[in-house]
Amino acid sequence: MAAIEPAGRAPDVIQRPMIAANGEQITIGEALAQGPVVVGIYKSSCQASKTMFPFLERLYRRHAGTDLTVLGVSQDSANITKSFARRLGITFPILIEGEEYPISRGFGMASTPTVYVLRPDGTIAYETMGFFKVPVNGLGDAVAELVGADKEQLYGEADSDVPAFVPG
Repeated sequence: MAAIEPAGRAPDVIQRPMIAANGEQITIGEALAQGPVVVGIYKSSCQASKTMFPFLERLYRRHAGTDLTVLGVSQDSANITKSFARRLGITFPILIEGEEYPISRGFGMASTPTVYVLRPDGTIAYETMGFFKVPVNGLGDAVAELVGADKEQLYGEADSDVPAFVPG
């Protein structure tokens, strides 16, 4: 299956309830009823995923109090997912995808991390794979536009210790 491009529709699998690492049941489709949703799909052994997720946490905190929902989707077990979140300081919910990878397969993703910004109507506003500085800032801009906030670099001067590119 080919990857879904921006302006395409999110797959029907977003209507499937999933269990988060904290035990909460979450449906991506239900979250869309509240506003835009960022979905970050990752594997904990992927260095690019380890680099991307603190930026997703920054995005989550930056837009707290808006209608934005940020969700991780883990290709790992609940225990590994909890450890990943704890080590990186991730506080937004992370769904456990399971061995059949329904979300990953539904979106047709090719590598981790892949991050999608979904509009409330289920269309894809933005998509990025791997970790590259410019697309990370594009991700931040896309979210700011959807929640009506001022655009502000997600990857800025204070991040000089973070490489502009991290291979997956």
